[in-house]
Amino acid sequence: MIISQLVEVLFVSFVCVTILIVWFNTNAFYEYCKYFGVFGFLVHGYEEKLEKAYSPLTFVDYLLTDYNSFFIRLICCSICANMWLNFLINLVFFSLQNAFFTFILSLFVYYHLTIQKNKLENDS
Repeated sequence: MIISQLVEVLFVSFVCVTILIVWFNTNAFYEYCKYFGVFGFLVHGYEEKLEKAYSPLTFVDYLLTDYNSFFIRLICCSICANMWLNFLINLVFFSLQNAFFTFILSLFVYYHLTIQKNKLENDS
């Protein structure tokens, strides 16, 4: 019983970490939207901002500056996005009893990986 709960906690945590890394540390969402031709207004607006930007502009930063609303702030905050991801995955696929553990573990792993990535980029 304990082993299955541990596997559940690890699974949910690593799924959330993967989603957070893809959303916050890559431009994958923008690239896929551009490739599949969905959310054209977002893609076009982001490309215009990239041409005028003086510093690197991420898609998340673009959303925050041009589409600032409660929902956008919710998905552009790593802690908020992680909390809702954990809640939804635990609610749909498992149970909410481990939601606290998955939330903390996924945040810890995400921030640890982000710090390590930044260290590697600064060293080279």
